[in-house]
Amino acid sequence: MEHLLSVRKGFLLFMGLFLLGLSHIAKADDDRLLVTQVQVDYTAKTLTISVSHLDQANHLAPPRVRLAGSPLIVVNSAINNAGHTGVLTANLPLPIPTGSFLLEVAWGRDEDDHEHTFSLSLGLVGPQGPPGVTGAQGPTGATGPQGATGAQGPAGPQGPAGASASGPPFVWVCTPAMYPQSAGSPRADLYVFNGSATTANVAVHILDEHGNNLAGVTIPGSAPASTYPGQTGTTTVSVAAANTLKLNWVVPQDSPEGGPNVSHTVTVTSDQPIAVGSDFQFSGFHALPCSQLPK
Repeated sequence: MEHLLSVRKGFLLFMGLFLLGLSHIAKADDDRLLVTQVQVDYTAKTLTISVSHLDQANHLAPPRVRLAGSPLIVVNSAINNAGHTGVLTANLPLPIPTGSFLLEVAWGRDEDDHEHTFSLSLGLVGPQGPPGVTGAQGPTGATGPQGATGAQGPAGPQGPAGASASGPPFVWVCTPAMYPQSAGSPRADLYVFNGSATTANVAVHILDEHGNNLAGVTIPGSAPASTYPGQTGTTTVSVAAANTLKLNWVVPQDSPEGGPNVSHTVTVTSDQPIAVGSDFQFSGFHALPCSQLPK
């Protein structure tokens, strides 16, 4: 009887040890390493891998990582003992491959050093999704206050005249300035009116048929002898705003016709808008009025 009791106690002890071993095996299976997240940093060219089910006592050796069968360099790792989790960082191969790859992670189990896998995609861009529904238009905001109006500043000075067709120099032409086959030295008058709001610089040139300036030259047939008026070279005279410059001389004698120093044309040039008129008289005749030279 005592022998049967001893056998029964031995059997119960054996079964207890057997069940305890099964429990330890089940716990080891439950605690197997699990890859929970992988983050790719294309700038740093690294993988940051998060794992769970770590047991510090069984994971003292350095972690190992392989991508598509090729080992990666693990640059750092850390274990959270309380949460049984860990994070490790590994360098990506260069150049970084494109495609879907199997990532294998092992973390130092001497007795159970199996690699735990994770499917990883690198450099792949999915198709563009359909556009979302346009949202409703929001309410119109309140109108802001009107800005303060500053005092109007004084008018600036008048700018220089432009270089357009109506800009300076303003050139007027009076022609003819003689009477063919004439004599007697009748009077010739020229009027230059400054119509601008500023002083005008004016040059009057009396020209022969070849364009020579006759200023200061003796007028043919003049009695007593006199000379043509006007300016030479780049010389000008000033005419105040709204003032009139008046010149007079005698019409040259052109008999016989074609003699030298006979005036044919008068030009008047100004840097401000002007109007020019002439009165070349001979026995009741008056030459045509002056006109502005087109540009």
